[in-house]
Amino acid sequence: MKRIRMIALDLDGTVFDGDKKVTKHTQEILEEAIRRGIVVFPCTGRPWTGIPEEIRKIRGMKYAVTSNGARTVKFDTGETIRENCLSHRKTMELIDAAIASPEGVWEIYVDGKCYADADTYRIIQSPDINQAMLDYIRKTRNLVKNLRDWAEKEGVRTEKLHMMFERTDLRDRCMEKFQTFPDIDISYASTFNLEINDISCSKGRGILDLAEYLGIDRDEIMACGDSRNDWPMLRDAGFAVVMGNADEDTKKLADFVTKSNEEDGVAYAVEKFVLKTQGRG
Repeated sequence: MKRIRMIALDLDGTVFDGDKKVTKHTQEILEEAIRRGIVVFPCTGRPWTGIPEEIRKIRGMKYAVTSNGARTVKFDTGETIRENCLSHRKTMELIDAAIASPEGVWEIYVDGKCYADADTYRIIQSPDINQAMLDYIRKTRNLVKNLRDWAEKEGVRTEKLHMMFERTDLRDRCMEKFQTFPDIDISYASTFNLEINDISCSKGRGILDLAEYLGIDRDEIMACGDSRNDWPMLRDAGFAVVMGNADEDTKKLADFVTKSNEEDGVAYAVEKFVLKTQGRG
Protein backbone atom coordinates (compact mmCIF):
# COMPACT_ATOMS: atom_id res chain seq x y z
CA MET A 1 0.00 0.00 0.00
CA LYS A 2 1.29 3.44 -0.95
CA ARG A 3 1.82 6.03 1.78
CA ILE A 4 -1.52 7.61 2.77
CA ARG A 5 -1.67 11.40 2.38
CA MET A 6 -5.45 11.89 2.38
CA ILE A 7 -8.29 10.34 4.43
CA ALA A 8 -11.90 10.82 3.27
CA LEU A 9 -14.53 10.14 5.92
CA ASP A 10 -18.21 9.45 5.55
CA LEU A 11 -20.08 10.73 8.62
CA ASP A 12 -23.33 8.90 9.44
CA GLY A 13 -22.62 5.28 10.29
CA THR A 14 -18.87 5.82 9.92
CA VAL A 15 -17.24 8.53 12.02
CA PHE A 16 -20.43 9.10 14.01
CA ASP A 17 -21.68 6.55 16.51
CA GLY A 18 -25.42 5.90 16.81
CA ASP A 19 -25.90 9.11 18.80
CA LYS A 20 -24.23 11.19 16.05
CA LYS A 21 -21.18 11.73 18.24
CA VAL A 22 -17.45 11.48 17.58
CA THR A 23 -15.75 9.72 20.47
CA LYS A 24 -12.79 11.37 22.18
CA HIS A 25 -10.53 8.55 20.99
CA THR A 26 -11.53 8.95 17.35
CA GLN A 27 -11.08 12.72 17.57
CA GLU A 28 -7.59 12.30 19.03
CA ILE A 29 -6.54 9.80 16.34
CA LEU A 30 -7.78 12.03 13.52
CA GLU A 31 -6.06 15.08 15.00
CA GLU A 32 -2.81 13.11 15.26
CA ALA A 33 -3.07 12.16 11.59
CA ILE A 34 -3.61 15.83 10.72
CA ARG A 35 -0.56 16.83 12.80
CA ARG A 36 1.45 14.39 10.69
CA GLY A 37 0.48 16.29 7.55
CA ILE A 38 -2.34 14.07 6.33
CA VAL A 39 -5.38 15.78 4.81
CA VAL A 40 -8.39 14.52 6.77
CA PHE A 41 -11.85 15.65 5.70
CA PRO A 42 -15.53 14.70 5.73
CA CYS A 43 -16.99 13.37 2.50
CA THR A 44 -20.70 13.34 3.19
CA GLY A 45 -24.17 13.38 1.71
CA ARG A 46 -25.01 16.24 4.08
CA PRO A 47 -24.95 19.86 2.88
CA TRP A 48 -22.27 22.22 4.19
CA THR A 49 -24.52 23.65 6.91
CA GLY A 50 -25.41 20.11 7.98
CA ILE A 51 -21.87 19.36 9.14
CA PRO A 52 -22.23 19.56 12.92
CA GLU A 53 -20.00 20.84 15.67
CA GLU A 54 -18.89 17.25 16.31
CA ILE A 55 -16.84 17.46 13.10
CA ARG A 56 -16.01 21.16 13.17
CA LYS A 57 -14.29 20.76 16.54
CA ILE A 58 -11.69 18.38 15.08
CA ARG A 59 -8.66 20.62 14.88
CA GLY A 60 -6.87 21.01 11.58
CA MET A 61 -9.56 20.07 9.06
CA LYS A 62 -9.30 22.30 6.01
CA TYR A 63 -11.81 20.92 3.51
CA ALA A 64 -15.22 19.25 3.26
CA VAL A 65 -16.77 17.39 0.33
CA THR A 66 -20.53 17.75 0.77
CA SER A 67 -23.83 16.73 -0.87
CA ASN A 68 -22.27 13.54 -2.28
CA GLY A 69 -19.54 15.50 -4.01
CA ALA A 70 -21.68 18.34 -5.37
CA ARG A 71 -19.91 21.01 -3.31
CA THR A 72 -16.36 21.13 -1.93
CA VAL A 73 -15.62 23.92 0.52
CA LYS A 74 -12.82 25.32 2.62
CA PHE A 75 -13.48 24.63 6.28
CA ASP A 76 -12.36 27.98 7.70
CA THR A 77 -14.34 30.24 5.36
CA GLY A 78 -17.00 28.03 3.74
CA GLU A 79 -15.66 29.20 0.37
CA THR A 80 -16.67 26.90 -2.47
CA ILE A 81 -13.71 25.58 -4.43
CA ARG A 82 -15.76 23.25 -6.64
CA GLU A 83 -19.43 22.58 -7.35
CA ASN A 84 -21.29 20.11 -9.54
CA CYS A 85 -25.02 20.82 -9.44
CA LEU A 86 -28.05 19.57 -11.29
CA SER A 87 -29.11 22.02 -14.01
CA HIS A 88 -32.12 24.23 -13.34
CA ARG A 89 -34.16 22.32 -15.90
CA LYS A 90 -33.29 18.97 -14.37
CA THR A 91 -33.91 20.37 -10.88
CA MET A 92 -37.46 21.35 -11.81
CA GLU A 93 -38.16 18.00 -13.50
CA LEU A 94 -37.03 16.15 -10.39
CA ILE A 95 -39.00 18.40 -8.06
CA ASP A 96 -42.15 17.76 -10.07
CA ALA A 97 -41.51 14.01 -9.92
CA ALA A 98 -40.99 14.22 -6.17
CA ILE A 99 -44.22 16.18 -5.71
CA ALA A 100 -46.00 13.46 -7.69
CA SER A 101 -44.63 10.85 -5.26
CA PRO A 102 -46.52 11.57 -2.03
CA GLU A 103 -45.21 8.39 -0.40
CA GLY A 104 -42.13 10.41 0.58
CA VAL A 105 -41.12 13.94 1.57
CA TRP A 106 -38.69 15.90 -0.59
CA GLU A 107 -36.10 18.60 -0.03
CA ILE A 108 -33.34 20.25 -2.04
CA TYR A 109 -29.79 21.25 -1.18
CA VAL A 110 -28.90 24.70 -2.53
CA ASP A 111 -25.76 26.74 -1.77
CA GLY A 112 -24.86 24.51 1.14
CA LYS A 113 -28.31 24.61 2.79
CA CYS A 114 -31.29 22.26 2.90
CA TYR A 115 -34.67 23.68 1.86
CA ALA A 116 -38.07 22.02 2.34
CA ASP A 117 -41.60 23.02 1.37
CA ALA A 118 -43.37 24.60 4.34
CA ASP A 119 -46.84 23.43 3.28
CA THR A 120 -46.12 19.75 2.65
CA TYR A 121 -43.04 18.85 4.69
CA ARG A 122 -43.46 16.38 7.52
CA ILE A 123 -41.08 14.61 9.88
CA ILE A 124 -40.79 11.03 8.71
CA GLN A 125 -41.59 8.35 11.27
CA SER A 126 -39.32 5.39 10.59
CA PRO A 127 -38.04 2.79 13.07
CA ASP A 128 -34.54 3.43 11.70
CA ILE A 129 -34.58 7.16 12.50
CA ASN A 130 -33.33 7.66 16.04
CA GLN A 131 -33.64 10.76 18.21
CA ALA A 132 -30.23 12.09 17.16
CA MET A 133 -31.24 12.00 13.49
CA LEU A 134 -34.59 13.63 14.26
CA ASP A 135 -32.79 16.42 16.10
CA TYR A 136 -30.46 16.91 13.14
CA ILE A 137 -33.37 17.08 10.69
CA ARG A 138 -35.30 19.62 12.76
CA LYS A 139 -32.23 21.79 13.22
CA THR A 140 -31.06 21.96 9.62
CA ARG A 141 -34.19 22.25 7.44
CA ASN A 142 -35.10 25.69 6.09
CA LEU A 143 -38.85 25.83 5.39
CA VAL A 144 -39.92 27.89 2.38
CA LYS A 145 -43.54 28.53 1.40
CA ASN A 146 -44.19 27.34 -2.16
CA LEU A 147 -40.68 25.93 -2.50
CA ARG A 148 -41.28 24.78 -6.06
CA ASP A 149 -42.30 28.28 -7.15
CA TRP A 150 -39.31 29.76 -5.36
CA ALA A 151 -36.92 27.32 -7.04
CA GLU A 152 -38.38 28.13 -10.46
CA LYS A 153 -38.35 31.90 -9.92
CA GLU A 154 -34.76 31.89 -8.64
CA GLY A 155 -33.47 29.60 -11.39
CA VAL A 156 -32.16 27.24 -8.74
CA ARG A 157 -29.51 24.66 -9.57
CA THR A 158 -29.56 22.11 -6.78
CA GLU A 159 -26.71 20.12 -5.33
CA LYS A 160 -28.99 17.22 -4.48
CA LEU A 161 -32.64 16.28 -4.30
CA HIS A 162 -33.24 14.27 -1.14
CA MET A 163 -36.28 12.23 -0.15
CA MET A 164 -37.24 10.32 3.00
CA PHE A 165 -39.80 7.55 3.51
CA GLU A 166 -41.58 5.73 6.33
CA ARG A 167 -40.78 2.34 4.79
CA THR A 168 -38.06 0.91 2.58
CA ASP A 169 -40.54 -0.60 0.12
CA LEU A 170 -41.97 2.89 -0.47
CA ARG A 171 -38.43 4.17 -1.08
CA ASP A 172 -37.72 1.39 -3.55
CA ARG A 173 -41.00 1.98 -5.40
CA CYS A 174 -40.18 5.67 -5.76
CA MET A 175 -36.63 4.88 -6.84
CA GLU A 176 -37.97 2.87 -9.76
CA LYS A 177 -39.76 6.00 -11.01
CA PHE A 178 -36.61 8.09 -10.88
CA GLN A 179 -34.56 5.45 -12.67
CA THR A 180 -36.39 6.43 -15.87
CA PHE A 181 -34.71 9.86 -15.77
CA PRO A 182 -31.51 10.21 -17.81
CA ASP A 183 -28.28 11.78 -16.57
CA ILE A 184 -28.84 11.41 -12.83
CA ASP A 185 -27.15 9.37 -10.12
CA ILE A 186 -29.39 7.64 -7.56
CA SER A 187 -28.09 6.37 -4.24
CA TYR A 188 -29.03 6.08 -0.60
CA ALA A 189 -27.37 6.06 2.80
CA SER A 190 -30.05 4.33 4.88
CA THR A 191 -33.23 2.28 4.69
CA PHE A 192 -35.40 5.41 4.61
CA ASN A 193 -33.74 7.86 2.21
CA LEU A 194 -33.09 8.49 -1.49
CA GLU A 195 -30.42 10.80 -2.90
CA ILE A 196 -30.34 12.18 -6.44
CA ASN A 197 -27.38 14.02 -7.94
CA ASP A 198 -26.13 14.87 -11.41
CA ILE A 199 -24.75 11.83 -13.23
CA SER A 200 -21.23 13.27 -13.13
CA CYS A 201 -21.42 13.89 -9.38
CA SER A 202 -20.37 11.42 -6.68
CA LYS A 203 -18.28 11.16 -3.56
CA GLY A 204 -15.64 9.45 -5.67
CA ARG A 205 -15.44 12.33 -8.13
CA GLY A 206 -15.36 14.71 -5.18
CA ILE A 207 -12.35 13.12 -3.50
CA LEU A 208 -10.45 12.75 -6.77
CA ASP A 209 -11.01 16.41 -7.67
CA LEU A 210 -9.84 17.53 -4.22
CA ALA A 211 -6.81 15.24 -4.51
CA GLU A 212 -5.92 16.79 -7.88
CA TYR A 213 -6.36 20.28 -6.37
CA LEU A 214 -3.88 19.34 -3.62
CA GLY A 215 -1.44 17.37 -5.79
CA ILE A 216 -2.22 14.01 -4.19
CA ASP A 217 -2.31 10.74 -6.15
CA ARG A 218 -5.30 8.39 -6.11
CA ASP A 219 -3.16 5.64 -4.55
CA GLU A 220 -2.46 7.93 -1.59
CA ILE A 221 -6.15 8.22 -0.60
CA MET A 222 -7.87 6.22 2.14
CA ALA A 223 -11.69 6.33 2.12
CA CYS A 224 -13.89 5.15 4.99
CA GLY A 225 -17.61 4.43 4.47
CA ASP A 226 -20.54 2.19 5.26
CA SER A 227 -23.34 2.52 2.69
CA ARG A 228 -24.33 2.71 -0.97
CA ASN A 229 -23.69 6.41 -1.45
CA ASP A 230 -20.08 5.67 -0.40
CA TRP A 231 -19.52 3.12 -3.18
CA PRO A 232 -17.97 5.57 -5.67
CA MET A 233 -15.37 6.85 -3.21
CA LEU A 234 -14.59 3.33 -1.97
CA ARG A 235 -13.97 2.30 -5.57
CA ASP A 236 -11.99 5.41 -6.49
CA ALA A 237 -9.75 5.62 -3.42
CA GLY A 238 -6.45 3.81 -3.33
CA PHE A 239 -7.41 2.08 -0.09
CA ALA A 240 -11.04 1.36 0.85
CA VAL A 241 -12.01 0.91 4.50
CA VAL A 242 -15.54 -0.35 5.16
CA MET A 243 -17.17 -0.27 8.56
CA GLY A 244 -18.09 -3.45 10.41
CA ASN A 245 -21.69 -2.22 10.59
CA ALA A 246 -21.97 -1.93 6.79
CA ASP A 247 -24.15 -4.20 4.65
CA GLU A 248 -22.58 -7.15 2.89
CA ASP A 249 -22.65 -5.56 -0.59
CA THR A 250 -20.65 -2.59 0.68
CA LYS A 251 -18.16 -4.85 2.45
CA LYS A 252 -17.37 -6.48 -0.91
CA LEU A 253 -15.69 -3.20 -1.94
CA ALA A 254 -13.32 -3.18 1.04
CA ASP A 255 -9.58 -3.52 1.10
CA PHE A 256 -10.12 -3.75 4.85
CA VAL A 257 -13.24 -4.22 6.97
CA THR A 258 -12.70 -2.39 10.24
CA LYS A 259 -14.63 -2.40 13.51
CA SER A 260 -18.11 -0.88 13.67
CA ASN A 261 -18.93 2.79 14.17
CA GLU A 262 -19.81 1.93 17.78
CA GLU A 263 -16.30 0.55 18.30
CA ASP A 264 -14.17 3.43 16.96
CA GLY A 265 -13.75 1.61 13.65
CA VAL A 266 -12.35 4.67 11.86
CA ALA A 267 -9.76 5.25 14.58
CA TYR A 268 -8.79 1.57 14.48
CA ALA A 269 -8.13 1.68 10.73
CA VAL A 270 -6.23 4.97 10.85
CA GLU A 271 -4.03 3.69 13.67
CA LYS A 272 -3.38 0.37 11.93
CA PHE A 273 -2.63 1.61 8.42
CA VAL A 274 -1.40 5.16 8.95
CA LEU A 275 -0.09 6.03 12.41
CA LYS A 276 1.60 2.72 13.24
CA THR A 277 3.00 1.98 9.79
CA GLN A 278 3.92 5.36 8.30
CA GLY A 279 5.54 7.09 11.21
CA ARG A 280 5.76 10.87 11.20
CA GLY A 281 5.91 13.20 8.21
